[in-house]
Formats: sequence, structure tokens, C-alpha cells
Amino acid sequence: MDQKPHPWEAIYRRDGRVFPEPFPRFAEIIQVFRSHRCKLILDLGCGSGRHVVHLAKDGFEVIGVDISPTALSLTNAWLCEEGHRAALALADTRQPLPFCEGSLDAVLSTQVIHHALLEGVRVAIAEMWRILAPGGLAFVTVSGRRDSGVEFEEVEPGTVVPLSGPEAGLPHHIFSVNELGAEFSRFEILDVSIRAEGAVLAVLARKA
Repeated sequence: MDQKPHPWEAIYRRDGRVFPEPFPRFAEIIQVFRSHRCKLILDLGCGSGRHVVHLAKDGFEVIGVDISPTALSLTNAWLCEEGHRAALALADTRQPLPFCEGSLDAVLSTQVIHHALLEGVRVAIAEMWRILAPGGLAFVTVSGRRDSGVEFEEVEPGTVVPLSGPEAGLPHHIFSVNELGAEFSRFEILDVSIRAEGAVLAVLARKA
């Protein structure tokens, strides 16, 4: 019997290249990376490639990681269309990542790591710390509230699973600002912000 694909693999098989534009204020994060002399950037949960492609265009060395083989194929196709290159790897943010300790200058992860139980979220944050070089930056966004009009099942305190909609079956850990800061407490936190009317929380942190 064929194994049911991961929900993200199903989404990319169904919808193809989703989220074609970078997240709002992407240009500001690029400037932060430049000001800290970051060269090698990991896009953790790269999806179909929106940030991998734009980072490569901006002259960074980029690695894209995703749990969906189809998403990585879409990213590779987009890179080829644009005439750029990036390393791509199949990996799960809830597991140890295939990179050496202290090997990366920055990690970018937008609306990815909260798709897990809290234990899995903590693995992702610990792995960011491990693979970043001293002084390396992590810019991460997570969910700050449940989507309205969607029925959820709470599977642990603070973590819900939508029962309908495009992300049905995917865990969502819903963060508060205080919790986000606490989970990144091993880092030097440079900024925590609330975006999209509270739906998105963002943290910019540095490995001391």
C-alpha cells in the first residue's frame, strides 16, 4: 500500500508554485544580512523557492531545505528559469539538519517551524543554534493566532490542528510574543515584532 504523502508534499503536488512573492519587508532583512556580512544563507522550509531565488539574485550563496520533494523540484526549476544556482536538500525541520556545526552565516525561515508540536519546534530552534556560526543571524516568523473561520482540534497546549482548509491536518503551534522570546532565549534577541495584525510574529536573533 502506498504511503500517504506528507501534507506539504500534497499541497505542492496540487498547487505547484505557491507564494511567488517574498514576504513583506524581505528587502529589510536582506539589508540586515548584508550589514552583518552574512554570505551563506539557509532558507529553512524553502517551499517552491520564493526566497531561494531572490537571495540568489541578490548575490548570496543559498541553501534551500524542505520536507517536500516536489517543492524542491519546483525551486530547482525556478532557479534554472532565472539562471541562478543554489544547493537544495530534503530535510525535516523536526529532525537534525544535514549541516555541520557553525557552518552557516544566517537562517531565514518564514511561517515554517510552527507547523509542529512544541517538541519539534524546539528541535528546529536548537538546530538553528547549532549550525550557525558565532555571530550568525536567525530571522524566523511563526503563527501568532488561529485562522478565523477554520475549525481546529487542540492536540497539546498551544498547538492546534486545522480540520479543514488548505492546511488541514498540519499542526500549528500558536505563539505569543513572550513565548517566542523565551524559546529563542539562548540567542541574543535583536528584535521581536508583530505583523499582519497579530497573525505573524517575527524574531531576529543572533548567536552570541
